[in-house]
Amino acid sequence: MKKYHHGLQSKYLTIFFEMVKYGLVSVSALAVDVGLLYALVEYYDFHHIHAATISFICGLVVNYSLARVFVFKESKYPLWQEFIWYASIGVVGLLLNDFIIYLLVWFGTWYLYAKAVSVAVVFFFNFFGRRRLFSDQ
Repeated sequence: MKKYHHGLQSKYLTIFFEMVKYGLVSVSALAVDVGLLYALVEYYDFHHIHAATISFICGLVVNYSLARVFVFKESKYPLWQEFIWYASIGVVGLLLNDFIIYLLVWFGTWYLYAKAVSVAVVFFFNFFGRRRLFSDQ
């Protein structure tokens, strides 16, 4: 029983530390995402959904690059297949992102507040989706 309990504790500790590292990587990607979103809307007069889509994709590339180096160092798949799966999870995250922003802005929320809500939801979706992709646990 102790061995099982220790193994379970170790698994949760591993997940926790992966999530912390993924959180740090995500902060970098988020800076690109939100910075670009703000610049496109405020300085280049993009519609907030178009800007959110472009900025999310740029953040996705930063996230993939950094996560591959610092968090999910090994994969069950060849690099090309891994990126396709990673991007597929990202596309679902993008759809969630745009839907949440669209809905909240429609209800009168400022687009950057809507983005903050979207970030919270999409972070967990992306982390657990990508963790499943890269991890055998």
